[in-house]
Amino acid sequence: MQRKTGYLVWLIIVVALAVFLLAWQYWHYCSVSRTLPAETTIAGLSVGGMTRAEALNVIEVAFATPLKVTYREQRLSLDPSTVELRYDAEQTAARLDAALADWRGVGGFISYVLRRPQGPISVPAAVTYSDQRLSRFLARVSDQYGGPPREPLALPVTLDFRSGRTGSTLDIAASRARLADALVSAARDDVALVVEVEKAPQKDLSLLRELIQSRLEDHAGLTPGIFIKDLETGEELVINGEVAYAGLSVLKIAVLEEVYRTVDLPLGPETTELVSETVTESGNASANRLLRDVVDEGDAYQAAQKLTASMKRLGLVNTFMGAPYDEKEIGSEITTPANSRTDISTDPDPFIQTTPLDMGLLLEMIYHCSRGGGTLMMTYPDSLTAEECREMINWMSRNRTGTLIEGGVPPGTKVAHKHGWTGDTHADAGLLFTPGGDFVLVVFLHRPEWLAWDESAPLIADISTAAYNYFNAP
Repeated sequence: MQRKTGYLVWLIIVVALAVFLLAWQYWHYCSVSRTLPAETTIAGLSVGGMTRAEALNVIEVAFATPLKVTYREQRLSLDPSTVELRYDAEQTAARLDAALADWRGVGGFISYVLRRPQGPISVPAAVTYSDQRLSRFLARVSDQYGGPPREPLALPVTLDFRSGRTGSTLDIAASRARLADALVSAARDDVALVVEVEKAPQKDLSLLRELIQSRLEDHAGLTPGIFIKDLETGEELVINGEVAYAGLSVLKIAVLEEVYRTVDLPLGPETTELVSETVTESGNASANRLLRDVVDEGDAYQAAQKLTASMKRLGLVNTFMGAPYDEKEIGSEITTPANSRTDISTDPDPFIQTTPLDMGLLLEMIYHCSRGGGTLMMTYPDSLTAEECREMINWMSRNRTGTLIEGGVPPGTKVAHKHGWTGDTHADAGLLFTPGGDFVLVVFLHRPEWLAWDESAPLIADISTAAYNYFNAP
């Protein structure tokens, strides 16, 4: 009897412990079930760990929040009212309760006690919107922000250019699908509309030509010779580039090249002084002395012939000196393709001639030589160095006029140039070093009998401004 009583006591104790443990587990289960399971989402938004009321409130706020939409870089906002979005809170709550029924019932308690993992719970929200309103929204966006590419345009009044614009087309079908998914999602992720982009047309030197031609229309009877070259791409603009013009003091660029080809660095004091006077003061006497004392060591006429032969060797067949500056009684008139033309003539000096193209190419050669390459260095590999060509450029950059090419560019722009004029012909030729790229600019202007400075100087400055603006878009 005692043994039976002992078994009964132990049985009661075990049952009591089991009941206590179950009660404790149930109490803990009820405490945990007050919040939603960790892997619960409503309309794509994670609400795990929230109470039922908190989760439903978060979802309602989300569907009242505008969608952030982007059309390329343009940020837009789609308000729910725009597409008549309707969120049914009661139906969404009912769907949530239905999804949680198993988790909260006996089966859920048993799974909790046995530590069986619960799968993720995904609840769709009860949301509707107007397809028609969504189509209208997309149509407005397409009209406002889409469009074909815009061609670059020359602006003659301001001597500037309007840049081309990229074209774009909204893919309405693909964008609708993205917005449709986002509208029924409480996650409210940014939506990038699907846009097909067409690159903006690139401007080329034909646009600069158009602008310059429009500026020249106001100068009837003038014969312009213009050469512009992009020193990075090699693209050229040429107007009457192979017409013969008086060489003027612009040909002192060739004299400078011949001096540095003849002597080695450093230049002696006397030569330095003559170069300075020739380039910065446009001295004819000093140029002749450089020809006589440096290039030929005794005869300026023979030096002029050497210069002509050197230019020809470089391919500049329309550039020559038949006599030193101001010494025209004795000299040779040289026939070239440029001065043999019968269709156009500027009545050039018979003894000193060049063309805009030749002067532009010579400046280009000096530029590339200063960087260790190019035609000049290839033609005279043992006579010229990059340092010598850089020194030539430095001398030309000291030629300060404040007008002509210099008058058309912002203060501080490095312009290595040489200018010159006679009664009927004015010219300036230089290398321009600018933030948007380095380029060659050569301008010759001729008017029969007399060319007024008040006409030529502003015109050359305007051409310089147009060229600068082409290479340096705002």
